[in-house]
Amino acid sequence: MSNSTTYEVSVADDSNFYPDNYDDNQQQIHREEYHLTLKDGNIQSDVLMLNGVPLVLTETKDIPAMYPVLVHASNPISVAPDSIVFATLKDFKAPACS
Repeated sequence: MSNSTTYEVSVADDSNFYPDNYDDNQQQIHREEYHLTLKDGNIQSDVLMLNGVPLVLTETKDIPAMYPVLVHASNPISVAPDSIVFATLKDFKAPACS
């Protein structure tokens, strides 16, 4: 995490890991991303933002619905300053994850 640098992270699966089962046409078109940021960029804020929406309990003290941002799978993951990003990489092929 940096307070001044935006990172662009590119991710690619290993097409050689399952060469017989690999089909470029079956790759996911989109991925789900969850961006946690500070409200108004204030590091002392009591409110955390999830994809630009305040992440606060509902009136009944329940956790609110958390909706992802859909991003084209070929785009890099953009991590803004003072933020954390969770990305869902469906059907990702990586030897370290097997």
